[in-house]
Amino acid sequence: MNKKVSSYSLVFLAIFIFNNVLFAQKIAVPITSYGTWDRGGGVSDYDNPEADFVMGIEVSAKWSEVQSKGPGKFDFSMFQDVLDKATKYHKIVKVSINVGPDAPLWLYENGVPLVKVTSDKPEKHAIKFANYPFYLNETHIKYYYDLIEQFSLFLRNQPKNKFESIAFVQVKTGATGDESPYKGKPDDKKYAISTKQWEEFRLTTFNQFKKHFNDVADRKIVLTFNNVDPEKQPEVYNWVMTKIDPKIGFGIKGGAYNRGHHLSDEKSFKKKWLPFLVNPKGMKLFSASEMDNSWQKSVFIINKEVGFYWAALSGINTGVSSTNMQKNAIQYSNSNSGIRDIFKMFNKYAQQVYPATATAAVSVFHEGLDAADIVKFPESEFGKASQSNLDRYVKICKAYETRGAKMDDVISANLNQVNQRYSQEGYNDAGWDIEDGNYERFLTQITPNETSIGLFRVRGTIDEKSSKYDRFARSFDNATGKNTMYFKFDDEMFANSKPQSLKFTITWLDKNAGSTWALKYNKGKEMKTAIEVNGKGDNKWKSVVVDVADMLLDHSGKSGSDFVLVNTDKVDDIFNGIEVTIQRK
Repeated sequence: MNKKVSSYSLVFLAIFIFNNVLFAQKIAVPITSYGTWDRGGGVSDYDNPEADFVMGIEVSAKWSEVQSKGPGKFDFSMFQDVLDKATKYHKIVKVSINVGPDAPLWLYENGVPLVKVTSDKPEKHAIKFANYPFYLNETHIKYYYDLIEQFSLFLRNQPKNKFESIAFVQVKTGATGDESPYKGKPDDKKYAISTKQWEEFRLTTFNQFKKHFNDVADRKIVLTFNNVDPEKQPEVYNWVMTKIDPKIGFGIKGGAYNRGHHLSDEKSFKKKWLPFLVNPKGMKLFSASEMDNSWQKSVFIINKEVGFYWAALSGINTGVSSTNMQKNAIQYSNSNSGIRDIFKMFNKYAQQVYPATATAAVSVFHEGLDAADIVKFPESEFGKASQSNLDRYVKICKAYETRGAKMDDVISANLNQVNQRYSQEGYNDAGWDIEDGNYERFLTQITPNETSIGLFRVRGTIDEKSSKYDRFARSFDNATGKNTMYFKFDDEMFANSKPQSLKFTITWLDKNAGSTWALKYNKGKEMKTAIEVNGKGDNKWKSVVVDVADMLLDHSGKSGSDFVLVNTDKVDDIFNGIEVTIQRK
């Protein structure tokens, strides 16, 4: 393990020494295009004001569609139509071709073994394909490499204005872009592919993509990769980090965390990749991840606004640059302005990459009960810390029961994030390696659990009538002296220049008639009150907006804060979060 860590450090050091700005050849995804993309043609007219949230387009075709008529005969018209449209509407495009089980049938008539596969998932969640090629077969490799070359020539020979609309190409080697050969196990064991064999196949394929898209004299095209985890695929990870020219750069598939909340392993994923995605100090990557049909599965459809809202925040939390929304999700938003507002919120915060130039900051309040945390949840009290110990999750939620915490589907806590999205029937407030703090970008609540309490299912059971804000919140707790919440902006945000003004939007639950709270900020020796709020007690979520132009912004307040929320009576007010829009000079 130490040898692995050491090798990663050397890789990072080598990359940082280059000290080059990524994408010197061509910026794949400008920060101004970060946000919600149309995956599959959900929008017909991008000039329509209802489509103003769409920042880019994704188009993918099956190998069988591109090359249906046999060897040497290619039809890239599907891509051409989208490139033409993108050019017309000044959008940029992600392109890819699904291979593996989406290979053309003539492949099997030309010497490639056809592999039948039995899914390893429950029947109702199984992804089924009629056929798979035996990937390691030389004939398959020959035709596959020819496809890669011809695809690159098609894209690189576009007219200049259309070529400039190409953002990047996703490298796909296996089934559905998930980078595994089979969705299950081959019925005939002789077609089984070991982890080592698959890794070797992927790396040789990566070299082909690099050869035809990067290692060319001009018109280089940026690539994006999936399943390049430093721990699970160390050789593949080292390859992308050392073989791809930093002046061209590359992207990663941004995980699953724009598809739901409290999915397993979010915290680990964030730790590995966020330093390259948000305020990077050396290697800068971008992260593109599709919102697949997870949005139509059981846990999501309980309340779609709750699903999209917290999924978007999870994407922001893990640094997703573009969420590529399924065609049917885009179409669903056409008649649902609340969903469009969520897409626009994601756009706003996905584009806040560097604090020194940021135009917004956010802290949305959330406490996740991470069963992997043995400090917060000692094994002596809650049981052995293993993902499969379902009783541990139940005990943790029991301890937070008065705050609304529950496990609606405890069995799913033992699943990976893919199966959770497809099979989970209800909300879980404890999970494995889940985000346990607020969802924030350049605005941090200082010691949140020591100065406030996390709440779950704030106004009771979440159903189709619930507000998106009902899922999580934070509250004062007068009984334990938690009557002030402290906040600070990122250290770099105002280091070089002070803002002209800050517009605060504070979303809170007006639960108790006559309750009072205030926003106060650092202004010289004393705190200055920006606004005082009095509750009406109608139990509705409300937003309070106030402009501040004279905040010190030097972390000189108590606990290193810039501003605070203060409980000015003994009633425990409840908050969803704080958004700050920055007007720079």
